[in-house]
Amino acid sequence: MASFSVPRPHHRLYSLPYYWQAVIVVIVGSFMVMLDTTVVNIALPRIITVFQADVHSSQYVLTGYMLALAIIMPATGYLTDSYGTKRIYLLSMLFFTLGSALCAAAWNVPSLVLFRLLQGLGGGMLMPLGMTIIFKVVPPEKRGTVTGVFGLPMLLGPVIGPTLGGYIVEYIDWRFIFTLNIPIGVLGLLLGAALLRETETRSDLIPDIKGFVLSGVAFGSLLYALSEAPNDGWGAPHIVVLLTLGVLGFLAWVWVELTVEQPLVELHVFRITTYTLATLVNFIITLGMFSSMFLLPIFFQNFRGLGAMETGILLLPQALASTVTMPISGRLFDKVGPRPLVVTGLLLMAYSTWRLSFLDLSTPDSAVREILVMRGLSMGLITMPAMTVAMNAIPPHLIARSSSLTNVLRQVFASFGTAIFATLLQNRQVFHQAMISQTVTPDNLSTQMTVARVQAELAEHGIGLAQAKVAVVLALYRQVATTASVMSFDDCFYIAAAICLLGIVPALMLRSSGIARRPPGTMPAE
Repeated sequence: MASFSVPRPHHRLYSLPYYWQAVIVVIVGSFMVMLDTTVVNIALPRIITVFQADVHSSQYVLTGYMLALAIIMPATGYLTDSYGTKRIYLLSMLFFTLGSALCAAAWNVPSLVLFRLLQGLGGGMLMPLGMTIIFKVVPPEKRGTVTGVFGLPMLLGPVIGPTLGGYIVEYIDWRFIFTLNIPIGVLGLLLGAALLRETETRSDLIPDIKGFVLSGVAFGSLLYALSEAPNDGWGAPHIVVLLTLGVLGFLAWVWVELTVEQPLVELHVFRITTYTLATLVNFIITLGMFSSMFLLPIFFQNFRGLGAMETGILLLPQALASTVTMPISGRLFDKVGPRPLVVTGLLLMAYSTWRLSFLDLSTPDSAVREILVMRGLSMGLITMPAMTVAMNAIPPHLIARSSSLTNVLRQVFASFGTAIFATLLQNRQVFHQAMISQTVTPDNLSTQMTVARVQAELAEHGIGLAQAKVAVVLALYRQVATTASVMSFDDCFYIAAAICLLGIVPALMLRSSGIARRPPGTMPAE
């Protein structure tokens, strides 16, 4: 089968071991995809204004991309095994780059949503393909070090995105968010064509059409429901229908994948204890990480009055700290295994998240940065060791199918974490507002001080008594709402810290080794 290739000129890149050449290629694609996800979120309000569109239809710019990811990710393993890793990687990069160019030229919201779907079909395969390439070409004894470098885009992209997106939207133009991907995508295509080597393919594979359709229905419905539920309510009829469809579709998909001769995704890997434990740890880590990634920008922008760019700058130390510990944790993984790193990281993440539960409107930025640096250090310690030990346990012939499964689960975990904390934030805010309102009485000292302050301010402007009463009530309501909101954020961080501690139990059971070297066709439980 023909392979995509270009002449290999004499360059110092070619003096590197092949696995480092491959890592350079996949980092370009991974960083582009992770950055694009958060940057577009920042641009959405401007897109709504430019196209004079309603908020609901414009949300499909985000959800359409996410649904495309959910549909294509499970099929990545089959496509890789059938047509070769290099070929599919280059096609994915081409789809993402072409989709970005079309998004930059979009003339209305429907066209932008359509082009985002194309972009998502490419972006959805780049991450699992990157993992497949790394775990196929990197020697087992070097995987910790290499994945420590590969994981940097996964942490840097979501944190740098808001800062970069805020700057582009404010000082350049929202279309540049997509235009920026074009040179990066072209670079990725050239590097991939020049450096990647094609893998062996199989011509005897039978496409699992039922598995593909059911995975699209299941994960698409679940991800869309989880993204909309916090705003529309978990009891909304369309959310109930989507969740029901998603759960039934998921159960049917699992049954098909466990019974069909050549499944789209190999679910039997959950027989491997190390993989199952590491997946559970990854689930808990994702919940802990996304608690701050979701909650902190809302807190800083809605209650402390910071802009998107200012918020990104305040969050930047977290990303920078993770870039310090992630390569170090990779090297340590190769020497001591995952258990000490993951347990230490979870303890540090739990402590720093608990510190966030004391945030209020007067917390100095320096104190926030100190906490975020600790969180960044913990994220660098645990993210890639947990993923690496999971993939190390997979037999080589199942790596492509398993990387697809791992990335689909990561998308579901992230959406679930965001939905849970969004709902928790709303519920705790209602609870605290109801409780505080019971104490706002005429004999309450805080109430008396607020009334006196507002009346004095209004008296200086000659405001009448009737207007003054209305103003006092509004001032009291705003104070109650603000206090309740801050308390609800603190509750969420406290719960997130407890979740991080729960992850220590499965982390302690992770095997220090477990590189799968079983021959194809065997899948014994560990």
